[in-house]
Amino acid sequence: MYSVANTENNNNKKITGISFTEINFNYEDINSYADIVKKSLTVKKQQWQNNLALEKSNIARHNEEIKSFEKKQKSLIATLDKEKKEINKLQTEVTNLKIEENTINERKNYLMMQIDAMKKEIQKKRDSIVAKQLSLEAQLSKNEPELKRFADRLAFTMEGTRDNYLDDAIAFTFTCIYENDSSQPCSFTLDVGDQIYT
Repeated sequence: MYSVANTENNNNKKITGISFTEINFNYEDINSYADIVKKSLTVKKQQWQNNLALEKSNIARHNEEIKSFEKKQKSLIATLDKEKKEINKLQTEVTNLKIEENTINERKNYLMMQIDAMKKEIQKKRDSIVAKQLSLEAQLSKNEPELKRFADRLAFTMEGTRDNYLDDAIAFTFTCIYENDSSQPCSFTLDVGDQIYT
């Protein structure tokens, strides 16, 4: 607290026209308060240092965890890349197998069509052979009595033959030609394989 004064007083000190009133401080209270504040600051400093050390420890631990996670991430990325390559390889193999399967199926369908065509052709030939065989059997049933009559009355036989030289021929064999030996055969072969017989 200050005041302007022209006179001197025991309790006042004059300094260039301004005077200060002396304050009576209790230094023990101030020292006690200062000690309390120091202790409080020391405790707070210690707590702050402890917290700082804990935070540093946490930061170090988190950094280690980050490094560990980064290693795991790199490992997982490498594994993922490897699996992608394997998937691509497998997809390529699957595509190739599908192409091969399609080719095989097309070949199979083509062969099945050929087999069906061959079966139809074979069936036609079988039907033709059966029809021809039935016709031949019918003709044979008509020819046998006549052939038997020729053999009995005219003393000759007719037989169909096939050999290395002739594909389709008829052999005529006569007996009763020679008076002294009526059983001696006399024969000729007629080639009927072409339109002109020989």
